Amino acid sequence: MSVRFAFVALGMLWYLGVGALVTCATEGPPAPAGPTSTGVGPVRKILLLHVVPRSTSGLVAIEQTFINTLTSKTRDRLAFVSEYVDLAMFDERAKFESELVAYLAAKHAGTKFDLVVTTGTDALQFTIRHRTRLFPGVPIVFISAQQRLVADVPLDADVSGIWVAIDWKGTLAAARRLQPDLDRVVVVTGSSPVDKVWAAEARAQFARLDDPISITYLEEMPVEEILERVGALPARTAVLLGAFLSDAAGQRFVASELTELFSATASVPVYGTSETHVGHGAVGGHVISFALQGRRGAEIAARVLRGERPRPIEGKTLAYRFDARQLRRFNLDARRLPPGSTVEFDQPSLWRTYGWYIATAVILLALQTWMIIVLLANRAQRRHAQETLAAELRFETLISDLLATHLTLPASAVDSHLQEALARIGAELDVDRMVLAERNIDGVTAEINHAWTRGDVPELPHLVEWAAFPWMAERLASGDAVVVSPLRPLPPEAETDRHGMLAYGTQSVLAVPLIVAGTVVGALSCAAVRRTREWSDALIDRLRLVADVFATTLARRRAEAAARASEERFQQQREELAHALRVNTLGELGTSLAHEINQPLSAILINVRTVTTLLGRSAPDDDTVAEALADIAADAKRAGDIITRLRALSRKQHVVERGLDVDALVDEVAGLLQQDFVRREIVVHRIAAPGLATVAGDRIQLQQIFLNVLVNAGEALETTDRGARNITITTSSPAPGFVEVSIRDSGVDGKKVDTERMFERFVTTKPGGLGMGLAISRSIAAAHRGRIYATTNSDCGITVCVELPAEA
Repeated sequence: MSVRFAFVALGMLWYLGVGALVTCATEGPPAPAGPTSTGVGPVRKILLLHVVPRSTSGLVAIEQTFINTLTSKTRDRLAFVSEYVDLAMFDERAKFESELVAYLAAKHAGTKFDLVVTTGTDALQFTIRHRTRLFPGVPIVFISAQQRLVADVPLDADVSGIWVAIDWKGTLAAARRLQPDLDRVVVVTGSSPVDKVWAAEARAQFARLDDPISITYLEEMPVEEILERVGALPARTAVLLGAFLSDAAGQRFVASELTELFSATASVPVYGTSETHVGHGAVGGHVISFALQGRRGAEIAARVLRGERPRPIEGKTLAYRFDARQLRRFNLDARRLPPGSTVEFDQPSLWRTYGWYIATAVILLALQTWMIIVLLANRAQRRHAQETLAAELRFETLISDLLATHLTLPASAVDSHLQEALARIGAELDVDRMVLAERNIDGVTAEINHAWTRGDVPELPHLVEWAAFPWMAERLASGDAVVVSPLRPLPPEAETDRHGMLAYGTQSVLAVPLIVAGTVVGALSCAAVRRTREWSDALIDRLRLVADVFATTLARRRAEAAARASEERFQQQREELAHALRVNTLGELGTSLAHEINQPLSAILINVRTVTTLLGRSAPDDDTVAEALADIAADAKRAGDIITRLRALSRKQHVVERGLDVDALVDEVAGLLQQDFVRREIVVHRIAAPGLATVAGDRIQLQQIFLNVLVNAGEALETTDRGARNITITTSSPAPGFVEVSIRDSGVDGKKVDTERMFERFVTTKPGGLGMGLAISRSIAAAHRGRIYATTNSDCGITVCVELPAEA
């Protein structure tokens, strides 16, 4: 016995340790630790006396709820002390109880408690029996006590508390709601005094049912027999489980373990009446709530600490609690549960638990996938756009280069640059053949002067007949592009064109017309020979742009050729006109020139006669003869020079010479006009600058300038009084690199002369004049990179200046 008592003492110390974990510290070393309220009042010592159950979960729930609720309802500082007793587990109960009383009396001899709180019927009975010795004068509050078991024990006025309320009817009502077809109920209870109280309460409540049902009571039986009968229950049956602390064989049980055993054996739902049944196999019911027991007990204890002495009550300590796992097990619809029910142990499926997370994750993943796809598509589009833009930029740069080059390109370099341009464009567009065809004047053939082909692609002939491609020729002639590809094949009426393409090995072709001033003058085409190819609208637009550049280049080349031919014709006409003018001028000077030639001829005749006379003498004077012969030779030379100059001025051919002496040119022309000037009583003054630079040019054309100016000056002096007719010819160098000849006359008032208009074509003041002399003189001067201009003199007449570049 002493050994067993020692084990019991160790067990009590363990429970005390458990209690110390949940109790608060008090003043002084003897009292165990516990929570202290935050109030400012005195320290109130409270003893918690519990019956030790097999399962401590309910006890812990009661104690924690009680302490928390009471602490919140008082301003006093509270110190809790917990004690645990279990008298039912010992055979020699009387001896153990006396030893336990002695132990508690010795332990708390120096402690004055303000309140004793008991949990369970045994704890209340123990406290009342030994109150005088252990807790004299200390008020008592009990929790979870069976009123039937203490009905014969008188309770003092300072004993209050809350009785256990058992609701068999509420649990049955919940079972009938969940199982509408329920027609039988089996009530299971144990054999202990407490179990019998529960069974009696069941009979009493079910006897007052408004809607009776078949009820079978399994009580005071060995547990094995009860399990056998429960396992054989038919459908539409329910098991109502009450208190079962021991069976008829004296075996003691814990409520949670027994509930699991019945639930595993029964094939029908098992309903419970206590919170200890829920979570261990029972579907649920209107069960005793330990938390509510602790809360209601704390409310009564707070009143007692304030000095009140309330009577014991049967408080609202029941709650509808159900196990979601058992509802699913028996396919019971949770929507049929009584209002205010609490469903516990709901372990939903993965979808129910994480449905939102899964849905959100799926949505986010789908959104992310979609965004990735969009980003990848956007990236591909951006790359394609970048490549397209880069190709367009390269092509536009190429077009700009071609346009800039062709705008400043000389006509002689057009062909070579067109060939180079076709090669660059063909490489850029990745085609096999580029052709620039010009329509011939006959309109029957197209001349291919410029083409580019890849190394392994056959070249086209120089001439292509339009008749070989009638359909294409018609479209090009109307200004439309020709596109032939797999998606845009030739129409049926273009069978001839199809044979023409096959003849040249062309798979796909793109051709645009070359249009100049609204007229189609040719075509620019690119072709695929090695494989078929599609032609995009952008490529068509690019080729049209290239065609415009080439058409402009060809038009400029044609215009330059036409201008060059026109200039050549004009030059020829100008030279013929200049020749005619020179001949006409020489004709007008015929009398003066004849007199000029007659003088040396008359002198020759006289000298010949003189020589004849001298030679007829017997002794001729040799010196005189020699002198006469010398005069003959000089006069002959003089006449010959006059004839030479006349012949030179009258011929058409022109030769550019270097090292021409301007003074000599002027003097020769002045010599031709000398007799005319004498006839007109014009005095010629000659002023020459020493060391004058030479010029390069055509001697005859330059002398024609001086001849025209001097003739015009002489004619301008005819209206001037005799004796006042003067012409001054001056040669000078007005600026480095230039030679100037100025011819000044003293004619009429120069202010009446339009010095600029006088050089225009067909402007003349002479009756019957053509008005071309000075105009031709200006064109000759311009051809020699010089100029001719006129200024009015301050007194009278005008001065005409001829400026020529000097030789380097």
